[in-house]
Amino acid sequence: MTKHRPFRLIFAALAFGSAWPISGAFAAAQPIFWSALRPADQAKAIVPLSETTVSGPLGETLAWHDEALPVELTGFVLPIDRDGDLVYEFMLVPWAGACSHMPSPPPNQLVRVVPQEPLHLARMYETVTVTGTLRPGLDQAQFFMIDGVRVLTYGYSMSHAKVAKATATVDPDLLSLSPFGVLPR
Repeated sequence: MTKHRPFRLIFAALAFGSAWPISGAFAAAQPIFWSALRPADQAKAIVPLSETTVSGPLGETLAWHDEALPVELTGFVLPIDRDGDLVYEFMLVPWAGACSHMPSPPPNQLVRVVPQEPLHLARMYETVTVTGTLRPGLDQAQFFMIDGVRVLTYGYSMSHAKVAKATATVDPDLLSLSPFGVLPR
């Protein structure tokens, strides 16, 4: 009887641990706008951007440093790692068309996201809301475009993010663009 006691303790610990409310970690997420990621003295990027707008140190100053609480941020999906319609890693960008059809936003307006589970992408530049811990830190990622490989410098990352299709947003920095101009959200 005592030789099974350690197994019972382990089983009880696993059962208790799996009953703990994991999803409650994202329940208190703070919604933020893209403007919270850049310093107050950095103007909102005017779209479409020209190459001169994003060259140099512009956008390398990161304004968000609160890693204590999870946040919610809405933006457009730019896949970095995908297989068919499954996306394993992506950049969250503040406007559709960013990076692929025009110059990229400044680093403090790019968030590298690794979702908890692969995202089923219905269309390019799908609008999503990501929830998780936003970690500041300049880094680079590359992705493949039709015309070749592109390297992006991003200022924030979010791992194990909860991703949901966005239904509406009030963020004034979030724009839907096309080669023909700005489209309403």
